Amino acid sequence: MITVAGRIAIRAEMRSQAVAAAVKVTRATKTDAGCLQYHFYSDLEDPNMLHVFEEWESAEALTAHLAQSHTTEFLAEIANMVAGAPLVKRYVVSESGSLH
Repeated sequence: MITVAGRIAIRAEMRSQAVAAAVKVTRATKTDAGCLQYHFYSDLEDPNMLHVFEEWESAEALTAHLAQSHTTEFLAEIANMVAGAPLVKRYVVSESGSLH
């Protein structure tokens, strides 16, 4: 499994547009083959910081997602809204389970 997690600082005046773009790409991405989870979240302390969390069945599924038009359109759109360089990392997960 591949996990992607990160944060994106958004310019305050662009927040509503960024949220709309994130909702749009989320709806489309959840239908991508191999997508287990795909979510954006607002930071509780900084409303202009968006967090992203994704889980993919495989690296191939993530690669295919990155080539989708809804993904490339989102990345181009959000680039005009960021307040700094996004920090997004990819993790290869060999095992997962409940904390309890």
